[in-house]
Amino acid sequence: MAQEELRALPPADRLAKYRFEVRKVSRDGFVSYDGVRYGVPWKYSGRDVKVRQINGFIEIYREQELIARHKEQHRSRTLVMCEHQYANLSTAQGYAYPKPQGIQIPVQDVEVRLLDVYERLAEVGT
Repeated sequence: MAQEELRALPPADRLAKYRFEVRKVSRDGFVSYDGVRYGVPWKYSGRDVKVRQINGFIEIYREQELIARHKEQHRSRTLVMCEHQYANLSTAQGYAYPKPQGIQIPVQDVEVRLLDVYERLAEVGT
C-alpha cells in the first residue's frame, strides 16, 4: 500500500491573511466578534470591516488599513473601547448617520359618515 507524503502546514503568519471575517460596525462604533464588542473610530459606523484574531489580538481593517487593534477578550458581553473612538465627534453631530427625515404623503379627503350607515350595511348580510 502506498504511503501518502504529508508536508508541514505553512507558518501561521502566511495563513493569517485568509482568516478574516466580515462584520458591520454598529451605529455606536463597535464590532461584535466572538461575543465581545470591540470599538473602532466612529467614522466607520455602518460600514463593513474585516476582523481577524491573531497572536492574542483582534485586528480590525477597513479595506487594507488597520483601524483598530485590541487585546483579545474571552469574557462574553465585554465592551472594549477604542482609544479616541469618538474623537472629533461634536455634540452638534450627535449621530454617525444623518437623522432620518420623515416623508409626507398627500392623503385624499376621507368621507365622513354617520355610524348608522355601517350598522345598516351590517344588517344586509344577516
